[in-house]
Order: sequence, then structure tokens, then C-alpha cells
Amino acid sequence: MNKEELNKILHHTTKGTLITIGGRPAMGKRTFALNLVELFCKEGHKCLYITDYDKQIITEMLLRIIANPNRQESLEVQTEKITQAVKELSSWNLFIKSTEFCRIKDVKQIIQKYKPDYLFINMHINSRNRLSSEKLREILEQNNLIIFRLANIRREPQNTTNYYPKITDFRDKNLVKYSDLVLLLYREAYYNCDIPDDRRNIIEIIQAKTEKGSVKLKFNRETGKIGT
Repeated sequence: MNKEELNKILHHTTKGTLITIGGRPAMGKRTFALNLVELFCKEGHKCLYITDYDKQIITEMLLRIIANPNRQESLEVQTEKITQAVKELSSWNLFIKSTEFCRIKDVKQIIQKYKPDYLFINMHINSRNRLSSEKLREILEQNNLIIFRLANIRREPQNTTNYYPKITDFRDKNLVKYSDLVLLLYREAYYNCDIPDDRRNIIEIIQAKTEKGSVKLKFNRETGKIGT
């Protein structure tokens, strides 16, 4: 993903913004977020990624995105790409915090420790992970950063004749209420594998709150690379 593609999606978003990235399970929310991490870190920004996934999984996903290897390349070339990706990743101002549960007070402590420009929250919401959007807005008021929060929407479409996600598909309505921007992800190939390559390798980012519209980008399913 490049800066031009990012601006089409976020419209020059400024600090103090809460962005929700929504989609059905396995639609590509985490992959999309890590593509954003790559872009921000390459620009020299400090990113903090809080997740209940294993840190090794997140790191390996990032390395594939950075290296973007091609099956048609020789093993030597692919290995060299991964080696260079490891060097690049180690130079970034990126902190990945892997934890089984997290509360607002934990988020505040982690922010005070790392002081990021961008915070990504990729946690399964349950009784131990009560990260309310209202409280996240309080954090925004106290810190000069942008927060991206990943959230699942209903697995099955509700009262619709197609599979496009809608803002009403969120179970937690406060996610929409307190978010400045809501992005919904959609891939036609998620529902239908028997489509042409020019449609299979596309991910659509739908702006579902402030501005109505969408951006379609190339999606490499093998590496997770989104955009050019």
C-alpha cells in the first residue's frame, strides 16, 4: 500500500481519531492493519500493536508482507527477500504487545511506556477484554495519536440480498457511535472461489460512516500484500 492509496481510504486523517476496521471473521482485517503498520513504520512513525495472538504469528505475517515473495522466483531469491525483510523490520519503531487479556488501564500504561503515533488493537472482545469505545475516546483526548480498532461483524449477512457488509452488522453499536471513521472490508472471493483472477485478488475497503464510498485494492492472498 502506498501513500496515495492510504489517502483515498483515510482522507488525510489527523491525530485524535478513532478508526474501526470491521469485517466478518477471516475477511482480512488483521492483514489490512499490518499493511498499514508497514506503511507508517516505513515513514518513520512509531506503531504499537496490541493483540491476543502470538507475537510470532504477527511477526511472520509482517515479514511476508514486507518481502512479498513470488512462487515463480528461485528459492535463493525468496530467501534473500526474507533476509532483507528481517533487517528492515528490526529497524522499525514497532512494538508488538501480545497478551491474553487487556483492559483500558492496561492500554493506558502501555501507551505511557511506548508513546506511539499509531495504536492498533486486535483483541477478541470478552469479559476480560472490555475495551469500550467510549474509554478509547478518553485515551485519544489524553494522547496525541490515532487508534485503529479491529472488530468482527455478524458472520452471516442480516436481511440483505447480497454479502456486502453494513454498518448495522456490528453487534456493539457503540463502536459506530464513538468511532470517527468506520471501514468495512469485503472480498468477493471469500464467498465465491470460481471468479476470474482480476476479481479474486481484490479487497474492497468501504467507508461506512462519514463518507460513503469504497476503494478497491489488489490483494496478494499468498503474502498478504495489499495495494501496489
